[in-house]
Amino acid sequence: MKKYILFLGVLVITLASCKKEPLVYPSDQYGAKTVADLRDTGVCMWGKFLIIDAKIYINNSETGSKTVLNHFGVNKSRSSMRWGGSEFDIETIIKDTTTFSIYAPPMIPGYGKFVLNGDTTKHYAVYHTIGYQSIVEDPLYKEQNMGGSARPYYGFTIDKPNKIITIHIQEMEGSINGYNCHYWTELTLKQIELF
Repeated sequence: MKKYILFLGVLVITLASCKKEPLVYPSDQYGAKTVADLRDTGVCMWGKFLIIDAKIYINNSETGSKTVLNHFGVNKSRSSMRWGGSEFDIETIIKDTTTFSIYAPPMIPGYGKFVLNGDTTKHYAVYHTIGYQSIVEDPLYKEQNMGGSARPYYGFTIDKPNKIITIHIQEMEGSINGYNCHYWTELTLKQIELF
């Protein structure tokens, strides 16, 4: 019995130590008023990020089954965060090619700039409040780059020394193989530039 309790104790400690470290979004810092007050010496959401991996999580609302699929694999470097194919540029991801550049807003809450793959001709923004961030169509332009919807995201640091993070994005409801499903993508990103 003592060995069993000792085993359970070691198992709990091991699992607890494998927990992902929550990403310190500068917008989550309570009481901060400006972006300058929010700078972090570690991984920060202001910068340029390269997509290095991606998974799609699918919860079947009818059967209760849960599935995880890799977006990329052998001889597959392009995918869509939308089941069935991309409707908008922001939904297409290419391993080791697609970049997200996220520029800080001047104040929190507020709008910063978002640049997809270095293309500044399409106007996106990031909206930040305390505890919430979302990629949106830039409110200063009348473009429909995302069909009028937002892409909320949140993330975790998984390798702070190498500046690798994951973000949960593109959460949707849809029909997959005839079943109602809830799904989202988890992107693994490497920060390649800090703004």
